[in-house]
Amino acid sequence: MAVQNAVQRVHLGKAPPTTMMTGTTTQLMLDVADLLHGLPQEQRAAARTRMASMGGAVLTFAAGCAAAALLYRYAGMWCFALPPVLVLAALCHGDTAGDA
Repeated sequence: MAVQNAVQRVHLGKAPPTTMMTGTTTQLMLDVADLLHGLPQEQRAAARTRMASMGGAVLTFAAGCAAAALLYRYAGMWCFALPPVLVLAALCHGDTAGDA
């Protein structure tokens, strides 16, 4: 979580937080309710911009959860071997990319 928080603050400062899906989904639902209820035009544009930004984060989060659930369903406990393998592959790829 610390690495994810640091990356969020340093590299993705303008993006919605990825470590607090509760706050993101709450804001998303508040914006949906406000749009359905009716907002002044200037607030409507801000709400839609926020929804587009946060909606992508929520959909990506949900897709990751679904992928993890399916992986666990079909691979069982072996699914926990995948993250270290991916990190190792990324490190190996990063070393060769710097040499080119």
